[in-house]
Amino acid sequence: NLYYLSSESFICFNSITYSISGGTGRNYCLFLFRSFLILFWHKMAKFGKAMSVSGLIIFGTTTSLLAKIVYELQSVGLDGNVKYFHKPWAMTSLMFVGMSLSLPGVLIQEALKKKKKKKSDLETFLIENEEEKKTSSWSETLLLAIPTIFDLIATILMNVGLLYVTASVYQMMRGAEMLFAAFFAVVFLKRKLNKYHFMGLLCCVCGVVLVGASSLLSGSGSATQTISKTQMLLGMSLIILSQAVQAAQLTIEDFFMADLDVPGDRIVGYEGLFGVFFTLVIMAPICYYLPGPEGEGFHENIFDTFEMIKNSRALPIVMAVDTVALLMYNLTGMAVTGHLGAVFRTVLETLRTLFVWLLDLILFYT
Repeated sequence: NLYYLSSESFICFNSITYSISGGTGRNYCLFLFRSFLILFWHKMAKFGKAMSVSGLIIFGTTTSLLAKIVYELQSVGLDGNVKYFHKPWAMTSLMFVGMSLSLPGVLIQEALKKKKKKKSDLETFLIENEEEKKTSSWSETLLLAIPTIFDLIATILMNVGLLYVTASVYQMMRGAEMLFAAFFAVVFLKRKLNKYHFMGLLCCVCGVVLVGASSLLSGSGSATQTISKTQMLLGMSLIILSQAVQAAQLTIEDFFMADLDVPGDRIVGYEGLFGVFFTLVIMAPICYYLPGPEGEGFHENIFDTFEMIKNSRALPIVMAVDTVALLMYNLTGMAVTGHLGAVFRTVLETLRTLFVWLLDLILFYT
């Protein structure tokens, strides 16, 4: 919601310049400069949708590639052996850490709102011409734990599935999200689809089936490791299942933004905070004591994770870049959901496939 955020930022600047001018309007140049900024931000607001759409595609493509790159990196663990960084729970935690980075900005913005008591006529004009946002109550904030749980389940399923397929196949299989999002939007949000929507969904289903069949026939699941067809089939099944869960999450977030009027950056921040709590405080000890091999989604040694990160130069850098990309991806994704709805966001998610596939080809042949 670019215009709303810009208006709030401008109020701070307007108050400062008003104080400098002594509150009497003597400094006419400052007044003209402020007026110019109002018009500038108003024009920039029209590009909010385009910026969020392009950001979703760019940062979404980046996160998909970096997630697979991390799994292909090696480091020394607690046992002293060199092994691949197969840590799906660690990558899930990383996503929530990135999302929670938006929370300080949200809290600062809300604090500035509470301190603001007086407005000039120009500021009042800005606020009256833009629908006032309602401050989310703590009960609504606690309700954000619901989409967080869906996000947690979907992300861990995707991260485990990504172990057994390439980044391009992983991204193309995520096209199934469009089908589930359309179903939930019709059933729960009472949205209507026309015949062109149904034709598009049919094409989507055919595409997912063809991608899965092609991947199984080619037998390529990793550039550095041998993946069996059974493992590839398991990976693709987990990714499709994760898309059903993620479509439910997007539907809930759409409800929060459209009906409860909760700002998108607040949703991202608190989902990240709840996610960090769920993964590091609850799931990390549980996964530590679960039986099974390391790195398949069940047993995962968090101390071994930190040891591998410490013993590698590449891992901390890639994970830091991935954290920032995840933050921007979730913020732009939430902006797209607010502007255009959950179903349109899933359509854009499939567009990421083209860029992931092209970059995957470039990396493979170079």
